[in-house]
Amino acid sequence: MPIPITSTRTDHAISIRVNGKTIGQIQDWNPQQNRTITPTYQLDSAYSGEVFENVPGNITGLNITVNRFDLYNAKMEEVWGSNFDIQMLTDQTEPFNVVEKWLVPSGSPEQWIYTGCWFASLGRTHSANGDRITKVNASMMYVKKYSAV
Repeated sequence: MPIPITSTRTDHAISIRVNGKTIGQIQDWNPQQNRTITPTYQLDSAYSGEVFENVPGNITGLNITVNRFDLYNAKMEEVWGSNFDIQMLTDQTEPFNVVEKWLVPSGSPEQWIYTGCWFASLGRTHSANGDRITKVNASMMYVKKYSAV
């Protein structure tokens, strides 16, 4: 499918890959990171109660939530790497890296690598209503995100 030529980013341009393989059937991909910001104040009658400066703290919450349709021949937990027969989260014994690749209409690629990924949660949603497709919900913690281009 060609990428629409728009100034607005669209999901047509993104692919999620591990070990060079595209992870198919992803419905939601939500990388996040947080950082604590501590406001500082000064003792001064003219500026009482006003923030003097915001001090950035450690980065936390390096998390990716992902939702995917489950496939009979490729369950969610199996597509992220070799030897991923995960019944319990403790069955994952090695981290993996994920590549988020954007094909930008201008032709300049954008690629982000998330290193040291571990599953933090994994579950399935079954419903007798709606489309009746089994959906898998997972969250992964990662160590670092960096540009690969």
